[in-house]
Amino acid sequence: MSRTRTDASASAVAADTPAPAVRVRGVTKTFGRGAAAVPALRGVDMDVQPGELVMLVGPSGCGKTTLLSIISGVLDADGGAAELYGVEWASLTTDQKTRRRRDLVGFVFQQFNLVPTLTVAQNVAVPLMLSGVSFAPAVRRATEVLGTVGLGARASAMPAELSGGMQQRVAIARALVGKPRLLVCDEPTANLDARTGQSVMELIHAASREKAESGHERCVVVVTHDARIFRYADRVEEMEDGMVKDHPSNLVMEEARMMPHYGEPHSERLADQVGH
Repeated sequence: MSRTRTDASASAVAADTPAPAVRVRGVTKTFGRGAAAVPALRGVDMDVQPGELVMLVGPSGCGKTTLLSIISGVLDADGGAAELYGVEWASLTTDQKTRRRRDLVGFVFQQFNLVPTLTVAQNVAVPLMLSGVSFAPAVRRATEVLGTVGLGARASAMPAELSGGMQQRVAIARALVGKPRLLVCDEPTANLDARTGQSVMELIHAASREKAESGHERCVVVVTHDARIFRYADRVEEMEDGMVKDHPSNLVMEEARMMPHYGEPHSERLADQVGH
């Protein structure tokens, strides 16, 4: 009888635990062949929960961007399984992957990747037009989203007329215009000064607390070397030699605690992780 109660209790706990938004198990990836083969990922396991902002940290070449690309369906894994909201990327055709990325994933890149011949609003509207929204409604929606990042008055400007921080805010607006359920950011503050980086991370942190178009919680995964922004995370995962460590090293957590920052940690969960 006691075993039955235990099994029932375990089942109830499992039922109450939300399924991870991102689930990665045993993922491997190697670039090149033969003597030139370079293993980038060596059996990575990681979950990201809905509503969570996770930062991937570690030295250059440790596999952070490769893992981000597999999580978002841009790159195929060689082995293991990578799922986004319960669907394994490897089970989809190329066209299905494209549609799923379009509908569920927003991307923020280090280099902004704005089209120089389009206005700010037109750049932000591109994902909507790719989804079938006609030009005028797409630009109207884009202008509304630009307002949320403080750039509504610059909707008609060209990218070259904006500062680097403004261009990154445009890139964030473009990533969010379709209300994705997963936001992936690759070094979003790398080319920005401290104050501008703070404002960009405020936007990304706020995005992790918003609902997606479907009404579900959004999750955010950020690749970064910038210890100043660790405090915006709910959890920091450290990578080394193509693997995610069981626990971030004391050095990483001490860096998160000691680096200059603005105000108190945004996440109580990260405060617990760094020992506050």
